[in-house]
Amino acid sequence: MKKLYLMIAISFMASISYGQIKETVTTDKNINSKLKLQIYYFHLTNRCHTCTSIEAELRKGLDSLFIKDLNTDILRFASLNCETKENEAIARKYDAYGATLAFTVFKDGKEIKKIDLTNWAFAKIHKPEIFSAELKQKIQEIIK
Repeated sequence: MKKLYLMIAISFMASISYGQIKETVTTDKNINSKLKLQIYYFHLTNRCHTCTSIEAELRKGLDSLFIKDLNTDILRFASLNCETKENEAIARKYDAYGATLAFTVFKDGKEIKKIDLTNWAFAKIHKPEIFSAELKQKIQEIIK
């Protein structure tokens, strides 16, 4: 019986850790030449269903389609509460005062452009299959 409980506990712990996306905020100190795209999803402390759905679909798409790119630091993702003191400066840099989806494109270790996809995300999230397909296409165009 103890073995059964142990196996259940191990399976549960493995399922929790599998598919966890490492979140990274790019700074001057941790930038590298491999990085091609940093994705930021800014949110408020209190979130509506649509806001939580956007983050959930982002995480699902990144975890299922781009985990290798995340693990090799070609792609980075971070979900940040724009109301907290520690995220104040980066939220200001992206004009994130509420739910904001921002892509930052890098080349040879230098930031080359920021893309605000907030309106796109809110327009597409109610059709998750379209959101996922277009998200995949947008990311692939940048990291190819």
